Amino acid sequence: MIVVISPPGDTVGQVAAVETACLGHDVKWFIVSSSSSSDESQMSLTPFALAQIQEAGGSIELAGATATNLLLWSDAAAAAADDDDASSALVKWCQNANGLICCMDGIPSFIKGKMDEEDPRKIWMDGIKVAAQKASATISGSKVAILAAQKDDENEETTNDIGVGGLLKSVIGANNKGPTVPSSLASAMSTSSDGGGTLVKLRHGQLFGIPESSPNFSALVGGPRKDATLCEEYTLRSVRMDPTLSVLSKSSLGGNLEIRSSRHAIGQAAALLATQTLPITITTNDEELDVVVSSLVGSDSVPLETWQAELSRVEEMLQSGQAGGAQEVFSASFSSVPDIERLANWLATKWAPAVLRTYDIAAIRRGARPVYASRTDDGEGLVEIVWQQLDDEFQDVITAGKLIIQVNNDGLVATRAAGDASKGFGSVSRQALPGETVLVRRLADAASQAIEKGLANKPITAKKPKSVKQKKAKEPVVVTSVQSSGTVDTTTTTTSTSETTKRELETGPKTAGARRSSERARGGNRTTRRKSQE
Repeated sequence: MIVVISPPGDTVGQVAAVETACLGHDVKWFIVSSSSSSDESQMSLTPFALAQIQEAGGSIELAGATATNLLLWSDAAAAAADDDDASSALVKWCQNANGLICCMDGIPSFIKGKMDEEDPRKIWMDGIKVAAQKASATISGSKVAILAAQKDDENEETTNDIGVGGLLKSVIGANNKGPTVPSSLASAMSTSSDGGGTLVKLRHGQLFGIPESSPNFSALVGGPRKDATLCEEYTLRSVRMDPTLSVLSKSSLGGNLEIRSSRHAIGQAAALLATQTLPITITTNDEELDVVVSSLVGSDSVPLETWQAELSRVEEMLQSGQAGGAQEVFSASFSSVPDIERLANWLATKWAPAVLRTYDIAAIRRGARPVYASRTDDGEGLVEIVWQQLDDEFQDVITAGKLIIQVNNDGLVATRAAGDASKGFGSVSRQALPGETVLVRRLADAASQAIEKGLANKPITAKKPKSVKQKKAKEPVVVTSVQSSGTVDTTTTTTSTSETTKRELETGPKTAGARRSSERARGGNRTTRRKSQE
């Protein structure tokens, strides 16, 4: 049995619930709404989706609560274990479940509220976090947290209160307290909770598409038309899975993370991971797998073999350290490097000190900043730039991260690495380090300077073949003379000249096609024109 917690509407949660049921599993779908409005809490599926679930042998059971009721938790209700309490009822409802899927897709980016009340959007999100925390404590199987790739959900502040303003406090009273709201959805489902299990952070880009199980879904844009066009849910079916750390590192130069993800693909991936139809054979040090799923151009549906191949590729990257130990942030290619050590020494002793003295780097006053560059003995052509900061007591210097530059025979590669693990910097930062963007941009200039100084040879680019303009053959001139046409058919009836002239005079020049009805006399006096007419 799999538990799905999500807001109502045409969301990823609906796709995940239907896809899980179509795999033959029993699904308990818990819907967290923002209010007790009947219009918001109503859910409907198409008859075709229900028939697919029945044919697969699965089932969907619905339940729900408002975010306000989930956050209202008094000491008296906790002591009496009141079944009317929404959190207590949710815990009992999720017993014997072996999988959990949670998402916040469907919560608007802005919800209008009153000036003296807490942000309604925050209350809604806190309600889902509390529901995920309660359900996760009783589930020991796979847990899938569907998150956005553009947001760092781990940097949210932890709220030890109920997470709402004076309105709820006035309702529950001053002596009552609410549940502790987790800092993020992932922390609410963390494997350190009582339930244990494996947590998967399934991230997405900009979401698009409506679930096929929704009555609002249409395969054609704008409905059936003469020139019908398929919707993006059918034209962007191909998928790609990458480690989140690797994807975010490639966007660390300040550009936006241009990733689009279909709700169909995210929901299908969540269902396969939660049911362990797509088993995970490797996890990171935190026993969590963090991946991003993006949608690509393709009209074929994604089979299970494709998902298995994508997950295997991600696991190979994690095992080899391409996505776990250090993240590539820059690379430059040369045709050859005459002396690797000479180029590495120039980067460590000339280029790096000059960049670290610039205003953009020296003006960093808070947190870690790049302090020095040095050569390492770990291998040939290695240069590392170290980020350091003071501890909270301003006594010890902590290494917060590194930028390792590897010079090889045909180029150089810069990767972001972790800092001092004993001080809490053992994992690679998902975001760019302070001043890293400046260093990476200056490193691009260093590659050009290395070519000018003779430290590296310019890469040879293959010249494009010149396109030969083909002269168009002149079209043969069509000759319409009697001689070229051979014999002329004399049986064709023609109109005599006299008959044509007579018709022109009767009908006028416009109907007959003549430019003028008769030759117009020009010049001379009136007498001359009268004589010529006679």
